[in-house]
Amino acid sequence: MVEVGGVIALVGAIVLLGLLIALHVLPTGLSPASDPVSQYALTRFGALYRWATIAAAIAGVGGLIVVAATTSGVASLVAIVLLVVFIVSRALIGFFPMDEPGRPRSRTGAVHGILAITAFGGIAAASFVVAGAFHDAGYGVLAVTSTTAGVVMVVGTVGMLVASRTRGRSVFGLAERLIYVGFIGWFVAVGVAGVLH
Repeated sequence: MVEVGGVIALVGAIVLLGLLIALHVLPTGLSPASDPVSQYALTRFGALYRWATIAAAIAGVGGLIVVAATTSGVASLVAIVLLVVFIVSRALIGFFPMDEPGRPRSRTGAVHGILAITAFGGIAAASFVVAGAFHDAGYGVLAVTSTTAGVVMVVGTVGMLVASRTRGRSVFGLAERLIYVGFIGWFVAVGVAGVLH
């Protein structure tokens, strides 16, 4: 079962990465430096963004399987709950697009914001919480990698918060993409560990 989870995590992460690369090279008119990833949903390539959110949820399922099969204890249980929060949030967020920049906040946009917070918060917290469980289960390298991915996500989150308070939000997009680097890296690491188990 661990190997299956590893494959699911890797496939989800690879598909997610491929879709994000495609969105970044297609003529969307968006700036990766300043525009949020969610804004791709508002372009004519919005379907690719929705598939990317589903791929992230699938990677989350794979990660959850690996965590459940290789770790135990309270930290493992908490990480599983946090991963479920990530999975549900990512699966739904593509169907609740962000508001167009400059438009008043809508109910759909508010739901989008909540789902973004729960997804990013869930995966970042899970990566920290499960690091100890990985260590206790004998996966020392994976524990360090999991903590490192969490740190990357926290740095990205802080960058987003700082950028959102500054005029022009010139690096908001870069900071958000750092969060993506963190959780895609986490899924790849967990996936490889599962496959090699």
